[in-house]
Amino acid sequence: MDSNDFLLLSLAVTGLALLVSLFVGTSERVVIEENPISGWKKFTISPEALAGGDNQRTLVSSQESGGELEVLSGSSRSFPIKIGHHKHGALLVIEKPLLSLKSSLKMSLLGQPWIQIRTGREEGIPRLVGAGTRMADEVPEAGSLRLNGNLPAREYEIRVREKVAATVFREQADDSADESSYRVALPEGIPELPFLALVVGLEIELAACSRPAKALSLES
Repeated sequence: MDSNDFLLLSLAVTGLALLVSLFVGTSERVVIEENPISGWKKFTISPEALAGGDNQRTLVSSQESGGELEVLSGSSRSFPIKIGHHKHGALLVIEKPLLSLKSSLKMSLLGQPWIQIRTGREEGIPRLVGAGTRMADEVPEAGSLRLNGNLPAREYEIRVREKVAATVFREQADDSADESSYRVALPEGIPELPFLALVVGLEIELAACSRPAKALSLES
């Protein structure tokens, strides 16, 4: 083998190694993109808890952290709905004004008025309106929230100033006996209660709509 043959062989081997490394690197990036919520905290939402009765009152649960939220009183047909811990009392209260001309839900978080879910300008499209109360820095304002995805299918994202703060999804292989249940994933470091509360409020509104919205408009 002369020097020219050796040079061509070396270039071929180097090119093959580079191709393999690029393929492996691309595969790893694909895996990361397909599973962006790996390592996030995951919670199960059980809508049947909102129907009332004594069969199912645990609304939000997590096997990872052991935390849960319960329906303390009320139901989707009986307001107000108080949600929290039986030992610590209500953390979230959802009310439905009887005298309102338009369908709306009022949500109070930790005793403070937070967000209203109202019927939007277009039929079947609700909007979020801030209550005007100064909340803690960890609680997002209505104007900073964005929703992307398919709300009726319970497959959507909640973003705060374009950054994903929660992902709502259904799992194909779910061992839960409640077929209506779905999951919420939150990144580490994100306050849990405001986003779980928002998902619960949206669940009540979507369940009440005859034609649920696929998108929400948000106003502060």
